[in-house]
Amino acid sequence: MSAWHTTGLRAATAAGLALTVAVTAMGTAHADEKEPSYDWGTVVETKDGVQANAWVIGVTGIGRLINARLFESASPGTPKAPREMEGGNELVNLAPGGVGLGKVSALYSKALTNKLPVNKSSKKTFPVPGASYANAGGGSVHIGLPYVENPFGGTPLSGLGVSVDAIDVHARSLPGRAVEFQGGAASGEITLFGTKLIEIPPIWAVNLGATIPGTGNDAAPIIAQTNEQITTDAKGVPTKGKNGSYAYDPRATSGYVNAIHASVLGPNVADVTIGHAAVIRDAAKTDHLKGKMPKVPTLLDLVTASSHKLPTDPGVKLPTVPDLTTN
Repeated sequence: MSAWHTTGLRAATAAGLALTVAVTAMGTAHADEKEPSYDWGTVVETKDGVQANAWVIGVTGIGRLINARLFESASPGTPKAPREMEGGNELVNLAPGGVGLGKVSALYSKALTNKLPVNKSSKKTFPVPGASYANAGGGSVHIGLPYVENPFGGTPLSGLGVSVDAIDVHARSLPGRAVEFQGGAASGEITLFGTKLIEIPPIWAVNLGATIPGTGNDAAPIIAQTNEQITTDAKGVPTKGKNGSYAYDPRATSGYVNAIHASVLGPNVADVTIGHAAVIRDAAKTDHLKGKMPKVPTLLDLVTASSHKLPTDPGVKLPTVPDLTTN
């Protein structure tokens, strides 16, 4: 598996992976034009300049039957995600639109603005004006497009399958600072028709991914990426470099992280994100609050010791989270 820098819009190319697998086209979905901020989540206008969005699972495709974000939270709330926190400890069979997508357990998502959680697992918060925070995860997540359980146990026989245990991702932006990401998982794998293609390491490099080319008739490539970290502007649109393509901005105050993002490309599109945490903080509206910010733990400290801590540097070594204002 090779590391490569994502565009954030799923337009990356393979980087040295010599694995070729035939992928049967699934469903009849087509690649509809989408808003530039679509991958961030649901962006709304806010007077205070902060918002957050998180979900455990996002799925599109499968014959246009599915366009769903499951166990989604948002701040401010939206019609489809009216609450700041979602989750539960029970085992849940996922079947939006009557299509079986898999099973999850001990799932949670959290989206907070102008406040932060006392600790990662707490529902209690304390006020932090100008802050934006999102968190999503689950004890066990098994997703398939579509999901096909193995009658003999073991790896599901799904066309495209993603399984991960103890997943947990965070995004946070504080007044006067750049956006930061953190999280991890105990283990995971990406499978195709019951065959393991990629074993996800416990410690993931940023934007670690691979393209699995399709071969033969009705075949399409799969892009699979872990620890996908994307910086955006205050509208949720990915930041761009001089050539107009996506470029990570170490001074950005907004962005999102996907623990896992897997896509079947071509004319028949299927896409799944697992563990999505997104934040927006408009520096022009919030940086003046830096002097009023209480002492807060680092994001690394917020992540519990039992979680694997991801590196925060995409590709090459970047500076640590910079201070964007002066005293």
